[in-house]
Amino acid sequence: MMGELVVIDGTAGGGQMLRNAVALSAVSGRPVRVVNIRGARPRPGLRPQHLTAVKVAAEACGATLAGAEIGSQEIEFRPGAIVAGREWRIDVGTAGSLTLVLQCLLPALAHAQGDSRVTLIGGTDVPFAPPIDYLREVFAPALAELGPRVEVWLERRGFYPKGGGEIEVAVGAPPGGAVDASPGLAPVSWTERGAPKRFQGRSYSLGLPGHIAERMREAAMEVLREAGCGEAEIEVEVVERGRSEGCGIALWAEFEGGRRLGGSALGRRGKRAEEVGREAAEGLLTEVEGGGAVDGHLADQLVVWLALVRGRSEFTTSRVTEHLRLAAEVAEAMVGCRVIIEEGRPARVVCDPRGLGC
Repeated sequence: MMGELVVIDGTAGGGQMLRNAVALSAVSGRPVRVVNIRGARPRPGLRPQHLTAVKVAAEACGATLAGAEIGSQEIEFRPGAIVAGREWRIDVGTAGSLTLVLQCLLPALAHAQGDSRVTLIGGTDVPFAPPIDYLREVFAPALAELGPRVEVWLERRGFYPKGGGEIEVAVGAPPGGAVDASPGLAPVSWTERGAPKRFQGRSYSLGLPGHIAERMREAAMEVLREAGCGEAEIEVEVVERGRSEGCGIALWAEFEGGRRLGGSALGRRGKRAEEVGREAAEGLLTEVEGGGAVDGHLADQLVVWLALVRGRSEFTTSRVTEHLRLAAEVAEAMVGCRVIIEEGRPARVVCDPRGLGC
């Protein structure tokens, strides 16, 4: 559908509002102008990873794009037809987060009339972004239940500031999916999660002594054991040499109802391995204790997808974040759905595409 130009003020939302607006524009066909991009940040405007995300989304849907340059605080995105499935190779050129670039690109690829394969080079495990293991173990399984098939292969990790990580992603449109509708996207009701089945994870290091990953693992297992979660299955991944150096740990809990919650932490110079492991485990336990079927990180990512579903969806989540509120704001402006957020423990989110008459 093509409609009037939507104007989104991105002052409060960092890169998230920009990515969500562009992703929804690419699929809906509605043009958008995003102003005051990252206006409240110390260095406002587009940074390399934001510019890469916008450009590849534009290429995916044949959009005309104005204002796309480093430091720009305003862009205009006028989408065309989504390009049928193809192969992509995207180099962010820095340690910019590959998972954040994918947040902008995946909705368009999932609505292409054909499968796509993407190679991305940059940061796989960097601050203020979901780590690659979260994408593989929490986000992709949830997305598969909506319809789109996303498979992720990790070729090598990349940490801040050098980057150099590489992943491959295969994206398949949902059965029956179309570019101008979304009959292949299934509405969901994720309000219950069932009893916990298992706690799993991955403790990893690149270019660092192997004992660091072991110590992160042991610290995380101790926290989970003391909380009554049983013996977690946490694998250790140690790579002695790479283009960058770093470490981290990603954990996830799987429940009888199929839901998964995640928690993670990254190492940094001066931060003990035990502290990293405990931080990840405590973060996961916070999500578990919050009672939601969806963790706080997945909640705002889901809104973009549920706004494109022809049908009412709902889920519960451990907490209401500012990212969730901003995602709802952009979805309502871009595609006319209604997003209801009910505070509570857990909080409840309803996404109703019919709510505003669409």
